[in-house]
Amino acid sequence: MKKRITYIAFLLLIFVGFLSCSLPRAVEVSQKKRPSWVYGLNNGYIIIEGVGANFENAQNDVLKKLKERIVNSVAVNISSEMNISINETVIDNMSKYREDTQLQTNITTDFLNSLKGVSLSKSEAYYWEKQKYPNKMTKVHYHIMYPFTEMELNNLIKEWEQTDRAFTLELKALRKSVGACNRVADLKILRSKTIALEKIFTGSRKTEASIIKSEIEQLLDNLRFEVQKHERGRLVLKLLSSDRYFKMDSEVLFKSDCAILQDHKLINDDEALEINYDADFCFSVKNANFTISQNYKETEISIDFLIPDGENTVRFTVNDPIRLKRSSVNPQNLRWYIPMRVFTETDFTVIRVELAVSHSNIDLAQFIKGKEKESFYTAEINQAFTAKGDYSLQFEVQTSNADRKSLIGQLVNVIMNESPSYFAGGKIFIKTEGEEPEFIFVFENKRIVRSE
Repeated sequence: MKKRITYIAFLLLIFVGFLSCSLPRAVEVSQKKRPSWVYGLNNGYIIIEGVGANFENAQNDVLKKLKERIVNSVAVNISSEMNISINETVIDNMSKYREDTQLQTNITTDFLNSLKGVSLSKSEAYYWEKQKYPNKMTKVHYHIMYPFTEMELNNLIKEWEQTDRAFTLELKALRKSVGACNRVADLKILRSKTIALEKIFTGSRKTEASIIKSEIEQLLDNLRFEVQKHERGRLVLKLLSSDRYFKMDSEVLFKSDCAILQDHKLINDDEALEINYDADFCFSVKNANFTISQNYKETEISIDFLIPDGENTVRFTVNDPIRLKRSSVNPQNLRWYIPMRVFTETDFTVIRVELAVSHSNIDLAQFIKGKEKESFYTAEINQAFTAKGDYSLQFEVQTSNADRKSLIGQLVNVIMNESPSYFAGGKIFIKTEGEEPEFIFVFENKRIVRSE
């Protein structure tokens, strides 16, 4: 029997020795004797331990656990559809909700401020140990005894219940705000608020927030332009989603190969956008069009338009190539033949032509500003056209002695040798019956060949 007891005692000594080797040991302490409250219970106090690789991490850990303990103490004493019993995530969401929302909020509770007021400096006692583990790693264990009375708990419960009611009112206000919202930017703010509330709530209120969010997203996804009026040179648009109109933004992106934006402005109390454009350079373009785009905070809305024909509209194109030959009357002059295909039945008269000649392809806008401006000529014509079909616009350009030394003079000398290295571009000015303004047709990069 004695041998058996001795054997058991020997095993216990070995076990205790094993434990002493596997457990961490304190290498630094804040006071010689560990206080009795550490790892204990004390009425009216919360006792918490935080662990970290250094003092700062350990203090942050103990403060985080302290707030979680307070939140959980509130959660178990209330009946709410807000999930606050896990950790501070929901509290953080509420803080973010209040900070990020730009519209008026109804929430005035002090609950969040009360929680933010929790500080280590209010601890009644603290104790720390720096412990060394068998793997030679050291960690700081930081203990605090934080006063938290029944009265403080009851006050937080009341404040939380006020918060709960305030968020419920906020959810109801959100639905009304969505129904009355008439600006896309405000609609996106309401979506952010709804997403935040959806994260905060559980149960039926979470479902309601999710439904409101879906309604907002559907409105944003269905945004489109509605044409109120479009006549050549003037367009009026509204912004529509489902059966609701929204205020429009003043910025607009206008893209076209031939039309030029003149001006744009908001009208009708910002509910419509008027766009005025110049389509004079589009008469010779088949299916001339332009694109209108607007960006509403990462939501881009775009629409394409064909440019409509105006009253007494004339449409034609200049074919390739343009022909010329020496004048039969004056061999130094040039007679031009510009092939035209007219698409409309409207009577019109070509008043004059401005002609540019170049060795290479012509960008007319740059050409007339450049060094070769001396090869830019004007010819008065007054040639009438009465129906659609293929025609030849004919005119003669006189050349002076100075012209003969310029590019046009060189052209006269070499064109008869069928040089393929010349191109023509220019403007054709026309007038229709009963219309005062002249219309301009632009053509570029048409080859010049000799006419027999």
